[in-house]
Amino acid sequence: MYKEPLISIITVSRNSEKTIEKTINSVLSQTYKNIEYIVIDGQSNDGTNGIVRKYINHLSVYISEPDNGIFSAMNKGIKNASGDFLYFLNSDDFLVDEKVIEDIVTFIEKTPNCEIVYGDIEARVDDMNHWQLNSPPPEEILRTLIDGAMHHQATFACSTVFQKVGLFQETFKSVGDYEWWLRVASDDTIQKFYVKRTVASYFIGGKSSNIDVALREMFDVQNNAQIYQSEYWTNERIRVYQEIIRNPKGRWGLFRLEKLESKSYFFEFRNRLSHLSLPLKRSLKYMLKRIAKR
Repeated sequence: MYKEPLISIITVSRNSEKTIEKTINSVLSQTYKNIEYIVIDGQSNDGTNGIVRKYINHLSVYISEPDNGIFSAMNKGIKNASGDFLYFLNSDDFLVDEKVIEDIVTFIEKTPNCEIVYGDIEARVDDMNHWQLNSPPPEEILRTLIDGAMHHQATFACSTVFQKVGLFQETFKSVGDYEWWLRVASDDTIQKFYVKRTVASYFIGGKSSNIDVALREMFDVQNNAQIYQSEYWTNERIRVYQEIIRNPKGRWGLFRLEKLESKSYFFEFRNRLSHLSLPLKRSLKYMLKRIAKR
């Protein structure tokens, strides 16, 4: 007998009284109803708990207690989930319309070997300032992770994926989801699929928005990722970093202005790259020196 897949949606929160109600309502308004909704709160001391409790009858799990950060809370959500697929929607993000989960489930049902399905997201600073972020096809994920990210707000993972690659590393302040995605991308046995569908609106300004912390942790992850130590991926990383030096276009918070291409840019970029492995820094040293001499 056919059984509809159960989708576990996990929202982690901490002092989110201004945004969490919109998050919750975007889940409760979904046309697909076989949803297990889990809210993990880090013992908020504002009005978050009062708002969540208004919807307590619609929640499968609600926990409010101290934790060790966002990835600790996300792992707590995983351990309390019983869904076939798990999805994370942070407390300042929301699903873009009421048919998101229905459309994703339709794709899953048509793709029986699917273990990861991901779509696109909307990034926003506020309601008037937002833009589309399109995700790459599966074969381009490792290239994307050199200087970018795969967004958990657009990712649905089969519960078995966490058994294969493990949970989020709780030692990270910013890139626990990045490191997890790199483990997923490095495993060719995990069947990954891209669906051209905007899933959620993502607030730029959360825990991962501190660019200096994020880059330091991202480079540490890359330096220790076995797949990126091969000759091919080392050269590809150098190529990507060289392109950013030539024309950053805002990547990593860097811009080059015609009248300001001087030592100030050199020092800013050098600081951004300070946590690269030594061989990569040496490969980029000549390029950076040319900029510093201008």
